[in-house]
Amino acid sequence: MKGTALVLLDLQARRRRIALLVAFAFVFFAAAVVARVAGGHEGHVEFDRLFQIGGYPLISGMLLIGWLLGRFGMIAAFVMLAGVCSSDRADGTARLLQARPGSPVTIYLARFFARALVAFVIAALLMPLFDFVMLGRWAGPMTFALIGTYVLLFGALTFLLSVWTRADAWIAVLLSMLAMVWYSLRRGDLLAGVAPGLREIITVLLPPHGAILEIEQAYAQELAMPWDAAMIVLVYAALALLLGCVGLTRREV
Repeated sequence: MKGTALVLLDLQARRRRIALLVAFAFVFFAAAVVARVAGGHEGHVEFDRLFQIGGYPLISGMLLIGWLLGRFGMIAAFVMLAGVCSSDRADGTARLLQARPGSPVTIYLARFFARALVAFVIAALLMPLFDFVMLGRWAGPMTFALIGTYVLLFGALTFLLSVWTRADAWIAVLLSMLAMVWYSLRRGDLLAGVAPGLREIITVLLPPHGAILEIEQAYAQELAMPWDAAMIVLVYAALALLLGCVGLTRREV
């Protein structure tokens, strides 16, 4: 079976995840409609009106949805890339790929980019649509840059972890949260008690939250792309993919 057919079969097997992401997107769209109805000048949400409609639960839910929406690319990456390599060891597909002509690494890379593309497309359709409904405009091309950053970075991290464990997406989520906390502690100069060498090693190993934050701020303020931050993300993602490919050639199936 050709590699393209294998990738298409993999996407077909993930149709429930794709449907879940689409359903999740509809929840965001419904939230945008509600916020627009209760909105004030230029799409600003009138919390007094929301409180009259649904009280504190509605306000809390809207704030949570707003936070999640800005990170929908990250969510889509975790959902689509979970098990990208590890699921094959569970169902025996890994042995079949090892037995077929050609390198299985090529198949896994093609699978990674196909799943990442689906995650990107769903997020790229949702976020501008949400902005149009909510604000009557969108943030411009930086929207796609932010989505691409999330999908590439956290997709590559999940790919690397998936070579070695089935808990790939959960560990990637944990590492992203740890990176957020670590970055805050570093900025607050609260890591003075950590050995300097160890502090730098942990900073390099964790996802580059500082670079992500720069891109998020550029998106929120409609500024130009911070290319230094983008380069850090690209290098981290490329190294994660490279290490994952090396691991694929050495792991036991």
